[in-house]
Amino acid sequence: MTLAIGGQSGVPGDAPFEAEFTVEALSDGEFTAHGPYYRGKKMSMGPSACLRLGDLKIAVVSAKAQMADRAMFRQVGIAPEEEPILIVKSSVHFRADFEPIAAALLTCAAPGPMAVDPKDLPWERLRHGLRMGAMGPAFQTQDHDTKETADAGH
Repeated sequence: MTLAIGGQSGVPGDAPFEAEFTVEALSDGEFTAHGPYYRGKKMSMGPSACLRLGDLKIAVVSAKAQMADRAMFRQVGIAPEEEPILIVKSSVHFRADFEPIAAALLTCAAPGPMAVDPKDLPWERLRHGLRMGAMGPAFQTQDHDTKETADAGH
């Protein structure tokens, strides 16, 4: 079937991806998450499916959630431990349950409503000198800069 998936972030240029998919499995989205992030929580991802596009299997769910548990894939018939490559749309939450089965972790930035790097956010009221990342530049407040300029003149 031809479907358009994704592209719902509202970010300019983030459009749905349209292709002809094969539906491999359907699920009501009900399952128990056993990994360390959700710790036995009963979850509902809403109507869900495993779609195939060529050699790729894609888990598609109705409800937004942090993809932090392997059971989220299993509920549509995908066994994460058996896949040569697994792509998870999550920034950090996935690591506790997926890192133990990974030969390597690669991270990338994708369009979305939240900046990947905190220094890219429009901060205004942070404490002067706060670093936005390991060895990153210190946040500079306009008041502090003005005060330093005034103090240098006295």
